[in-house]
Amino acid sequence: MQIIGADFVVLCDEKFSVIKKGGICFDTRGILEIGDYVELCAKYAESKNEYFASCAITPALANMHLHLEFSKNVGILHFGDFGDWLDSVLLEREHLMGEDLQTAMQDGILECLKSGVGFVGAISSYGADLEILANSPLRVMYFNEAIGSNIEALDVLYQNFLVRLNDSKAKKSTHFIPAIAVHSPYSVHPKLLEKVLEVAKKENLPVSAHFLESKAEREWLESSSGYFQGFYERFFKKTMCSFYSTESFLEAFSGLKNVYFTHCLEANDKILAKIKEQKARIITCPKSNRLLNNKFLDLSTLDGILLCLGTDGKSSNDSLSLLDELRIALFAYANRPLETLARELLLSVTRNVFLDSVLPLGELKVGNFSDFAVFKLPQSKEFLAQNLILYAKEAHKLYIAGEEVLGLALQKALEKRLESKAEKLENSKQRGEYGKISNF
Repeated sequence: MQIIGADFVVLCDEKFSVIKKGGICFDTRGILEIGDYVELCAKYAESKNEYFASCAITPALANMHLHLEFSKNVGILHFGDFGDWLDSVLLEREHLMGEDLQTAMQDGILECLKSGVGFVGAISSYGADLEILANSPLRVMYFNEAIGSNIEALDVLYQNFLVRLNDSKAKKSTHFIPAIAVHSPYSVHPKLLEKVLEVAKKENLPVSAHFLESKAEREWLESSSGYFQGFYERFFKKTMCSFYSTESFLEAFSGLKNVYFTHCLEANDKILAKIKEQKARIITCPKSNRLLNNKFLDLSTLDGILLCLGTDGKSSNDSLSLLDELRIALFAYANRPLETLARELLLSVTRNVFLDSVLPLGELKVGNFSDFAVFKLPQSKEFLAQNLILYAKEAHKLYIAGEEVLGLALQKALEKRLESKAEKLENSKQRGEYGKISNF
């Protein structure tokens, strides 16, 4: 049992309550008590305690849309237009999945941890990120992605999906939750969609789907024309028509629980009403949306739909820091009151993710998991959500299951780096190339 305290303990409850000079008493199983720091220390006098001045404690943040497998992209892919970007993804896919991917993914995990993230929704296309995520300090909702439009390859595609799903189920724990992702309505055949969602319903698994991310996707669903018509002809030598309308794709998810639709930039009021009826959440990735579609999600249209936030992957972002994403969002929505928006954004990476779910996360309250982040703030007599987003460039401390993980993660990352460099140096010596890297 131990106690930590700070100038502000931000509960991230419905009222956005903040306890000044508050404390949290916890162990590895969960939060035992929350209240005044001095009083908690007096009540549990034998417990280890630590106070963080000029800091705020929040629930550990949740990055609900992360493509870790694309962590190698740095200037390789084309930004500015969704079609140009998708073309470049297919043309550069082999390079992106190639050498040093594990190192790039390890760096990506560290970026997440340093930004106070304790939970990620990881979209896995190939399973290359399974081991590294399962062995990381993060709690992970691992979305095994189904993709494929070729009816002739349906059985192979489905079996591949099942193998990856079963591999992830073997890792299941309180830190690792197997789940299902549907890539998009333009890339998944209806028969594959039916089979995959049948598994989700039978096993009660969370489901994620990219939906209405671009004008090109909307045009394809509405008229089977535009960019995707040429896309299939160029890359697959096929003349295709859309498998769905926007409504029919959405209807396929009816009856499912714990559903996340990502992007929804082109969703109209009718589609949003249906998403609300299904009690699904929407995940927005502002930086990705700006880079690929020159657009941000219109928050004023959500009308009660729970909003979550994600970084997407480095295939469409320059950073996996959720703090960077929060700052961009704070500036993107200039028509909303600053502090109101800042609170909404903090809730989108905490409470909103887990509301009505079985996971005791996202809010600081007795009985929830002891997962929280500590952020340094400018000295202030009151807590302002905008100050956290503006000035906290990284987490000061990060606790997951009651253990401080950030310092250990940084130490292990350094050790990995040194091991990798030593291994490369040894290999170079053996090849007689020592002189080429003698300045190491």
